[in-house]
Amino acid sequence: MIIIESINFVDLIGGGAVSRIVFAWELGANYGYISQFLPFAHALKARGHEVVMVVRELHHAARMMTDSPIPVMQAPVWLPVIQGLPEPPLNYAEILLRYGYHDASGLSGVVSAWRAMFMLFQADLLIASHAPTALLAARSMGLTAAPLGTGFSILPRLNPTPNLRYWASVPYERLTGSDEIVLKAANAVLGACGAKPMKALSDLFDTPESFLCTLPELDHYPQRNGATYWGAVYETEMGHEAAWPDLETSAGSNVKVNRILVYLEPRHRDFMALLEIISAQGHHALICAPGIADNLRQKLSSNKVRIFAQPIKFAGLLAECNLVICHGGHGTTAGMLQAGIPLLMLPNHLEQFLLATRVRALGAGELVDAESPPPDLSALLLKLLNTVDYRNNAQKFAAKYRQYTREQQLAKITARIEEMATEK
Repeated sequence: MIIIESINFVDLIGGGAVSRIVFAWELGANYGYISQFLPFAHALKARGHEVVMVVRELHHAARMMTDSPIPVMQAPVWLPVIQGLPEPPLNYAEILLRYGYHDASGLSGVVSAWRAMFMLFQADLLIASHAPTALLAARSMGLTAAPLGTGFSILPRLNPTPNLRYWASVPYERLTGSDEIVLKAANAVLGACGAKPMKALSDLFDTPESFLCTLPELDHYPQRNGATYWGAVYETEMGHEAAWPDLETSAGSNVKVNRILVYLEPRHRDFMALLEIISAQGHHALICAPGIADNLRQKLSSNKVRIFAQPIKFAGLLAECNLVICHGGHGTTAGMLQAGIPLLMLPNHLEQFLLATRVRALGAGELVDAESPPPDLSALLLKLLNTVDYRNNAQKFAAKYRQYTREQQLAKITARIEEMATEK
């Protein structure tokens, strides 16, 4: 309390702002959530609003926001590991149970921290990217809020919250029971703050606006009805410059050369096997492997395979790209499909797996399930490169959304956020 009273944060972020907007990220990992809202944060800052980013992982923010004028703070997060919960989590409620929603007393501490931040910033609006507790805190104090994200992080208005593992037979009572536990804890916190209780867990997303930044075919909840889709957020200009390896073969002939973009974590089970196959089959590849040790990077690199430890710019590479291999993150996946490029996806977790199944249903890619034995990766890679249907289906998707531009999306969402922030 002494520290808070000794800092005039309004002076720090700008006392004469049109409005003060907080962008919050609470759950999940890596670059995706920051990259979802960063373009809008910068656009609003440029329009004279004061913007603060409150994020789960500061190290990713530091790498993505070099020289950015936007202040970045650590998000209040739940740290303890809850023992005895059913595995794996089946619906949104069971995900929240792992982040303090099993008990109101612990949850209230995280909510109190979010409330204190909003009061400290004198916030006019919250934009929440996979930040349910930030939304709960905003609800508890009457702060206008809106979620911004993919289908996974924005619940459809269904009760109980749907089973995400749709291929598994799940007792209805388990879904309703998990929802009831979470709802009870959340409503206890709301009641202690003098706010009205929610009737269903999905009421957490009953906000003036919902920025569902995906497309219907890529929604993690295909049963969602009546939604407004704002288009996918993806970035192809961020990262280091890269160029395809020399395309001339040693024979100097018209031999077809396949060019593959790879964005995989080097710790993935199939990382080494895929690199060996790419080299053995003679493909040209640019490989982004965040955090790869430099000695390993040098060992695996060749005149046909270039490996980078940091993100690379995809924009100038896509016209000559035959295939993208990635984990199935939403931004990368959507961006490649809208460029008409098929994908091989190696999901690390449920969110990526669900999106990968949607792409496979489009006929625009294949997935490798980490929970199943490894497939014949060599045959799978050749199948994706040599079967024209994959590229045709990806190009059909691209053609369907050819009128969509990121510039239009940026303008529309920025304008709507500005409208909400200035409504009194």
